[in-house]
Amino acid sequence: MYAVFNIALPFFALIATGYAAGRSSLLPVPAIQGLNAFVFYFALPALLLVKVSESSIGALLDPKVVAAYYGPSLLLFFGVFLLGRWLAPASVSVQALRSLAATFANVGFVGLPLAIMAFGDAAALPAVMVVVVDTVVMIGLTVGIVEADQGRGGSALRVVRIVFGGLIRNPLIIASFLGLIMAALSWRLPGPVNSYANLLGNAAGPCALFALGATLARRPLTQGMNEALTISAASLLLHPLLVWFAASQVFQLSPLFVAVLTVQAALPVAANVYVLAQRYDVRPAQASTNILVSTAIAIITLSAVLSWFHGNA
Repeated sequence: MYAVFNIALPFFALIATGYAAGRSSLLPVPAIQGLNAFVFYFALPALLLVKVSESSIGALLDPKVVAAYYGPSLLLFFGVFLLGRWLAPASVSVQALRSLAATFANVGFVGLPLAIMAFGDAAALPAVMVVVVDTVVMIGLTVGIVEADQGRGGSALRVVRIVFGGLIRNPLIIASFLGLIMAALSWRLPGPVNSYANLLGNAAGPCALFALGATLARRPLTQGMNEALTISAASLLLHPLLVWFAASQVFQLSPLFVAVLTVQAALPVAANVYVLAQRYDVRPAQASTNILVSTAIAIITLSAVLSWFHGNA
């Protein structure tokens, strides 16, 4: 119960506060956009830069950690894809976006601050690894499938260009790679710069959660409730269970790494799924519903996961 009242409850209370503000006249749409921009372009990159640069480069690139998270993620991705083709036939693009929604958690905007809040600074290492690799693996795979299905000349070169273009414009990825370079060269930020980056990065957690709630308030619950519930079951129950099994039983990672990877897998669907659905015109309203429903259900599932890990610590 400690984790629920001291970690999960404040965590979701911040999201609920943002949601209430977003539903009221106190926080108009431009203000929400500005808050999201602050978190995405300033606070989270500062947090990532500090945490990655202070980490061990060998530990950040540990293939066992990558395999423990992305082995189950890829297995679930293709499992949802094939099962969807059988139970709810749709286009290949729709199936790919469904699979992404089941496996692409909000690891950057929500997961990184939550992991540090729940498990301390040592949790930044595995959490950052997931943030860095997620875009390349899961977004790259989905873009490739959708591009090929929609006949956009989805060659490997085009897919690489789209994914790489997204990477070099993503401040979270840029900050992570700068941190990787600093970690590899054993460089440290000068004292005043480090203090500034820490001050800015400390704002990432509360601002990200508040902004998430405010953003969700502007997304109407429109259609596809049955699909949203099914996707939420896969992303919030099956995904973390598979990652926990791989991390603890197959690769036998440390208890901290098992906890962080499992919590990262238990997070709600990331907004990138909605962005891709809009870009390719693949039922964006459905994607919006998936995000809203998974966030609501995560209040229960994520609280249970945190309680279990803290109870067995």
